[in-house]
Amino acid sequence: MNLHHPFGFEWGDLVAIFTLIGVVATYANFAISHTAKDSNRADFEQLNASIAKLNETMVKVNMVLDSLKADRESTIRRLDKIEATTDRHDIQLARIEEHVMTNGDK
Repeated sequence: MNLHHPFGFEWGDLVAIFTLIGVVATYANFAISHTAKDSNRADFEQLNASIAKLNETMVKVNMVLDSLKADRESTIRRLDKIEATTDRHDIQLARIEEHVMTNGDK
């Protein structure tokens, strides 16, 4: 191997070849990274859209839960009133039964 002509090329030719390889590698790197950034951007936009839809759904779910909570509280209040009325009626019925029993024995 001749040091003045390695691989059969002049030194200027070798520099040109390595420069060309470097330019091609730089372009390939740029193209790949640009494509990756575009892909990530599209994925990020899709993720943002999905999160926005999820937020809308969660707002609706919270509204329904609030409505159910209000309905449950209303039902509990009505049930408490019915129980209190039932207790009063039971007491009245017991008094009537006691009155009938005591007057029926006479």
